[in-house]
Amino acid sequence: MQQKITRNQILQYYSDERISGQIFLHSKGREVAGALWDGSYDKRPNMLQFQNDVIQMVRKGITSFHYSAERWSNPMALTSSNYSELRTGWDVVIDIDSRKGLEESKTGAMLVCKLLEKYGIKNHTVKFSGRRGFHIILPWEMFPPEIDDKPLSRLYPEIPRIITGFVRERIMDDMKLELGTPEPYSVIEIEKDWGNRHMFRAPFSFNEKTWLVSLPIRASGIKTFEPGQAAFDKVLSMSEPPGIMGAEKDEASNLLLDAVDWNASTKVYEEKKPPRAKKFGGRIGEDAFPPCMKAILGGMSDGRKRSIFTLINFLRSMNWTMEEIEQRIYEWNEKNSPPLPRTVIVGQLNHASRREKTPPANCSLSMYYSDIGICRPDSICFGRNVITTDGKPDLTKIKIKNPVNYPFRRPGTGKKPRRGFSCMCGEEFETMKALNNHKSKNH
Repeated sequence: MQQKITRNQILQYYSDERISGQIFLHSKGREVAGALWDGSYDKRPNMLQFQNDVIQMVRKGITSFHYSAERWSNPMALTSSNYSELRTGWDVVIDIDSRKGLEESKTGAMLVCKLLEKYGIKNHTVKFSGRRGFHIILPWEMFPPEIDDKPLSRLYPEIPRIITGFVRERIMDDMKLELGTPEPYSVIEIEKDWGNRHMFRAPFSFNEKTWLVSLPIRASGIKTFEPGQAAFDKVLSMSEPPGIMGAEKDEASNLLLDAVDWNASTKVYEEKKPPRAKKFGGRIGEDAFPPCMKAILGGMSDGRKRSIFTLINFLRSMNWTMEEIEQRIYEWNEKNSPPLPRTVIVGQLNHASRREKTPPANCSLSMYYSDIGICRPDSICFGRNVITTDGKPDLTKIKIKNPVNYPFRRPGTGKKPRRGFSCMCGEEFETMKALNNHKSKNH
């Protein structure tokens, strides 16, 4: 039920220095959008330069404040053409809501927090949305600045979408049990569609649909939280507003890496008819492996977590049993410098055993191959000829789309004999008609 409030009460609330101070403090480097009494927004872009700007905006009719999830070097200079240039980082905001009500949202929020805590993330901010849900915020400071030598700030909105998708997938089974439904996301919404200049309600800001405050709370207090705690007079009576948005450096690194690995495993395999090892005599031995897999098996210093994910998926595609894979993974880990913790290996093996067989990431995903130095193509990878540029392999000319194809391109692995209809680009065709069709479309 919406509580009654007057404009004077709104001004009184935001004039409290503790409230305006919190809103100003966490607005640094963000675009700040002000919402009006009727639900429309004030001019954009805008920002808070001084704490008193909060009160001045309220006096002009602003009733709530909204932050950009993205961090900017100069929010006032934003145009549709300079986002990448000005973006310095971003927060992940997991928005949990339920049409059924707050109790269902509590279930989702508690499960998300439980997952984050398993990853050692202690400084996530939980806040009541002001209506029937919660926002869980992972601030930019807890992420590494780069991944695979690429600035993480530029991987937006891809990475936040991947992380929220990963969280949704990881808590799904628990949600089914807690909510008693096979389709938990028909009951609880966890936002996954991010775009540029994504906004969220600022902590300590009003929600105009209820006139309750978007109040930060402790994760341990989600279960017992009641909306009445967020009434503006109750918030004003607090001796000290709850702290928000703390972070430790690289606190969310493991979550990020696992989310990226999960995303790669869910990508649709590009080959129309991916080869199946059982068609060619069952288990395929290491002598038939591609150079990238042999490079991994030789031991790694960088990219070990991505490589264990790649290696397990590849070995499963080669029809190795989980027992054989486990033994080989532990042997491989002894060659790594330093070895991966046993907990990481156990977790990856357990995860693989619970899901369907999936091929490793495609060769075009450089973060799994060329970026960590294991893409070492030979003549089989390229097809007929090794095409080079300045004496080095041109990776754009590789004909194999996924490492699982490699063994079936080798002589004696069941591939049909070539008919000799070859194109200058290196492609092979069984009929002249196929060759001519290829030439007419591609050359």
